[in-house]
Amino acid sequence: MRRSCDEKAGRAEGFHLLTDGVAFHDETSIGTAIEFAQRADTILYSIRFSDAIKVYRPVRAAILSAAKEHGKEGLARMARETGGGTLEVSKRKSIEEIYGQIEDELRNQYSIGYTPEHPGKPGYHKIKLSVKGRNLVVTAREGYYTR
Repeated sequence: MRRSCDEKAGRAEGFHLLTDGVAFHDETSIGTAIEFAQRADTILYSIRFSDAIKVYRPVRAAILSAAKEHGKEGLARMARETGGGTLEVSKRKSIEEIYGQIEDELRNQYSIGYTPEHPGKPGYHKIKLSVKGRNLVVTAREGYYTR
């Protein structure tokens, strides 16, 4: 993830993260991956593939189940903190439908600029965007990095 964001920095193109959400022996933490994505101005949409766990070995099944849940939470956090979304392929929702949903969201989004009156210290700054209309949906990053 870090290398992908480093390579993307400075280019106006996106990328998709297709995964089951389970990472073994990953050297990069989720926090670091999120930071690199935010610094590269990248919106992450995670598309999760997850098969049912077959219980041949109960202990191994329990470990895999816990790893999958941890991965699911990590994917949701990455998407939320970069202004994207988390979707899951299932019998009810195909990969084609998911890509269509992402295309619709990207095609119908607005970009809002923000310049603080008093620039703060370098680093991460939290922001909150809200709307008055009840039928409006806001998907936004939780903050930004100063340069």
